[in-house]
Amino acid sequence: MRAFAIDRYSRIEDASFRELPDPSAAAGQVRVRVHAAAVNPADVKVITGRDGGRFLHAPRFPLVPGFDFSGAIDQVGAGVDGWSEGDAVFGFLPYARSNRQGSFAELVVVEAGAIGRKPAQATHAEAASAATVASTALQAMRDKARLRQGARVLINGASGGVGSYGVQIAKRLGAEVWGTCSAARIEHVEALGADRALDYRALKISDLDARFDVILDAAATASFGACRPVMSPGAGYVTTLPTPATLAGFLASLFSSQTVRFVVVKSRRADLDLIADWIDEGAVASVVDRTYPFEALPDALQAMAAGGVKGKIAVQMAPG
Repeated sequence: MRAFAIDRYSRIEDASFRELPDPSAAAGQVRVRVHAAAVNPADVKVITGRDGGRFLHAPRFPLVPGFDFSGAIDQVGAGVDGWSEGDAVFGFLPYARSNRQGSFAELVVVEAGAIGRKPAQATHAEAASAATVASTALQAMRDKARLRQGARVLINGASGGVGSYGVQIAKRLGAEVWGTCSAARIEHVEALGADRALDYRALKISDLDARFDVILDAAATASFGACRPVMSPGAGYVTTLPTPATLAGFLASLFSSQTVRFVVVKSRRADLDLIADWIDEGAVASVVDRTYPFEALPDALQAMAAGGVKGKIAVQMAPG
């Protein structure tokens, strides 16, 4: 199979395309021919080995980065029920040292219970772009912060990958949603359904004239301490990146009714199928800033490293 790989932790420019052996599906697994992948900040971390990137993937070289994928099953392992060759699916690989493969390749092998049906109303690029970030937003708010219908939610970083889906999912779950973003992204966040979109440069979260039941720190730039003045009793705070401030917030929360959590996203069929249902019914739209052909993957990674991405960056691996 053709893949994009590195031989050591280094720069994006040092990665290259090459031919690697085709993987095979073992018992309980399926093999997916990848039609599209999506780029995450984690991919840059894995390639460079910085900012925790060495803990997001097995340190085995050649190392193929990439987590999100959408494609079609072309091999079914023994004992797998519910999937057949030709089924269109999407999902993401584990963000863990147990993961020995990457989605920037023509083929990936996954556990049968860790993928979902591809949304019928989405392209493969749109489905791949939704996999990690929509699952992260859903698990953070529903499972970690225990979001309930009628809650008021604040999403810090509402125009980014997790934030863009977080706004839509919170609305679908019946919440009132506020989001912070740059002034240039306010119309985008409002179009996603936010009840209020706020320029993060023009105000501090602690100065907001409201109280929130759930705060999702999608951008990982607002600590529990900074958010606590606007949190309701019993409110939940969830961040996507643990820091020393997160630990301090967790310890402080032990003496209050408020909770502090860190979300470690898991690829679950039930969640992916639910996200696919929401996309098909029009409640959630896949937010793709731009799409690159597989050959231009280094440019896609450089664009992600440069920042300022609205939603996600997709990579088209094959037609469809």
